Amino acid sequence: MNKILIVLFFVAAAVAFEARPSRIFKERVRSQQALTTTPSSEEHEDHESHEMPDMPVKKDEVMGSMDTLSSLAKVQRDQAETFRMWSTQFRTFKSSVMKYMEQSSDLLQKHEKKIQTLQRVASKLHEDINH
Repeated sequence: MNKILIVLFFVAAAVAFEARPSRIFKERVRSQQALTTTPSSEEHEDHESHEMPDMPVKKDEVMGSMDTLSSLAKVQRDQAETFRMWSTQFRTFKSSVMKYMEQSSDLLQKHEKKIQTLQRVASKLHEDINH
C-alpha cells in the first residue's frame, strides 16, 4: 500500500511540474493582458474618434519583456556557438577518418603486394623442389 502511495505521489508531482506554465508563456500572457482593453459599461453612440487610446505601459512589464528577449537572444547565440563547435569537430573528425582510411588503404596495398610476392616465391620453391 505504501509503495502505491509513493508511486502516486511521484506521478502527481511529475504531472504538476509539467503542467506549470513556462516563463515565456507567462510573459506572453502578461503582455496580452496589458494590451487587452476592458469594455466600458456605458453605451457610446457617437464614435468620433477611432484612435487607440494611449495605454500607460508599466516599466516592469517592459523590463520583463526585454529580459525575455535578451534571454532568448542569449539562447540563440549559445545554440549558434554550439552548432559552430559541432561543425568544427565534425570537420576534424571527417578529415581524421579520411586520413586513416587512406593510410589503411595504402598499408593494405603494400601487404597485398608482399603477399603476392611471397606466393610467387613459395610457388617457385615448390616447383624447384618437385623437379
